[in-house]
Amino acid sequence: MKPRVARGTRTKEQILEAAFQLVHRQGFNNTSLDDILRESGVGKGIFYHHFKSKNDLGYAILDRLALSSSERLSREVFGRDVGLLAQISHLFDIIIASQREAGCLGGCPVGNLALEMSDIDDGFRQRIAEIFSNWRNQVANAIQRAQESGQLARKMQGEKLAEFIIAGIEGAILLTKVRKDLTVLERCLDELKNHVRMYLAA
Repeated sequence: MKPRVARGTRTKEQILEAAFQLVHRQGFNNTSLDDILRESGVGKGIFYHHFKSKNDLGYAILDRLALSSSERLSREVFGRDVGLLAQISHLFDIIIASQREAGCLGGCPVGNLALEMSDIDDGFRQRIAEIFSNWRNQVANAIQRAQESGQLARKMQGEKLAEFIIAGIEGAILLTKVRKDLTVLERCLDELKNHVRMYLAA
């Protein structure tokens, strides 16, 4: 009984990973179910055992992205016992390294799906909004801790700064994807870092 559950879990992950790679490269609407079946190596019956529809698979991709990105932010960025500026700098380094490795191709998978699907499918829109809210909240919580420890001026509004940082990151990644120039991302994130510095307590 247990091995069968494990195999089923592996198969579902296999489908999710194959679909994620395809959707990231060519978009959700340009990825057919046949593409997903061919890439994952599973049959249609197995696919429908795990997912009700292609859209259901898309929601599962977003849920997977939500969990993995939240865990990574908590563990690798805001879980580090360093000051806020060092945490933000580390986050930016991760983003730059990721885009460098990808050759400025693909962009942000969540941002891509936001542009493609938010206006045409409310299930996508709601999940994407939740992901962005989670990212903003993690940044805002780090800002609040920095204020409480005296790193940042208490009069500044952490929620607004957190929203600005997330919007700046997403915009920078989009421009980098369009221009195919990593220096665009580096300059934009460096300017975001300078903006955070303005709020450092004297």
